[in-house]
Amino acid sequence: MQLNFLKPRQMTAPSLLLVAVLMLSACAAQMRFPVGEEAQERLVAQNINVIRVTTDNIAQYRSPNFRINRAIKPNPPADPSPYTYRIGAGDVLSIMVWADPERTQPASGAGNAADRGLVVNEAGQIFFPFVGGLTVSGRSTAQVRADLTDRLRNFIADPQVEVAISSFNAHQATVTGVVGSPGPVTLTNIPKRLLDVLNLAGFSDESDIGQVTLRRRGSVHTVNLRAFIENGTPGQNPIILPGDVIHVSRMQDNKIFTFGEISTGEIPLKTDVPTSLTEVLAQVGGIDRIRADSRGIFVFRRTPQSPDGFDVFQFNLQSASTLVLATDFKLAPLDIIFVTNDPITRWNDTVGSLVTPFSGLLSLQRLATRLADEL
Repeated sequence: MQLNFLKPRQMTAPSLLLVAVLMLSACAAQMRFPVGEEAQERLVAQNINVIRVTTDNIAQYRSPNFRINRAIKPNPPADPSPYTYRIGAGDVLSIMVWADPERTQPASGAGNAADRGLVVNEAGQIFFPFVGGLTVSGRSTAQVRADLTDRLRNFIADPQVEVAISSFNAHQATVTGVVGSPGPVTLTNIPKRLLDVLNLAGFSDESDIGQVTLRRRGSVHTVNLRAFIENGTPGQNPIILPGDVIHVSRMQDNKIFTFGEISTGEIPLKTDVPTSLTEVLAQVGGIDRIRADSRGIFVFRRTPQSPDGFDVFQFNLQSASTLVLATDFKLAPLDIIFVTNDPITRWNDTVGSLVTPFSGLLSLQRLATRLADEL
């Protein structure tokens, strides 16, 4: 069988156009991104901003600034000012009354009470010698001390009173969800913040600390604890109060994606330690040394400045020093790492798709002839 190909001088303009379209179609099947500045400038109209990472600007991009891809925005509760522990039923009080400054000895009745410890009963009261029943629930130790001092003046001249809580049992917060030890957490006179409570409960890479739910007195708050851990964002590590219910969901979007001339996949991010671009490249076995264009290592990221587009960070690994920059560059949830292919690879792939197998040649010749006849 003989194939009659169009000779170069026989190919009309439509025929050449078809060949060009077919070649572009073959190229379009390949995933690539321009590495040159001129081509990248044309992407600005598409809300794609390319940033070439260098030693001069790495400090600006070392900590990830990213757009939270969530329907619910954080609304952490405000901290009480100041934080004050209020005594409650079940707490054990230690009360000392000093009557003789020279000998610094406790009054006899008070000394016995201190040895025993005074348990706050279900009515919120304690019994103290000479004073009788004393309501302490809902009050601070300073308020109880002032009240007790005033009442003891009827029995002791200038009493010196010390009130402390020797055992905290009254107030708790509750932790639920994806944590190591869900359940109650006892609160004391030393304020515990959300990070303190979750550290006690234990959380893992599967815990979504970027969207912690905190229920307080009928209101629901969403806290982005990750923003506090990674960036010190104010307000995202609130003080926990009695009765708070803290729920940690399973992580849904704390991951990154890899495409192009690299092992394609989905990689979970750590919750406790930021992950660098170098770590991910090493984890997936590096870029394809034959097919990849080492000038085109890109990280696509949505930021508050590009909510409808992407900031694209470009790394040129032709220089070994760029690996240091990649080590300093920390990744954010839902980042996309893309490695574009080398121009020679694109040419080989395009030629291969057009001239092989034999049926490809025949189809190309038939389509070109048909279009030339129709036009």
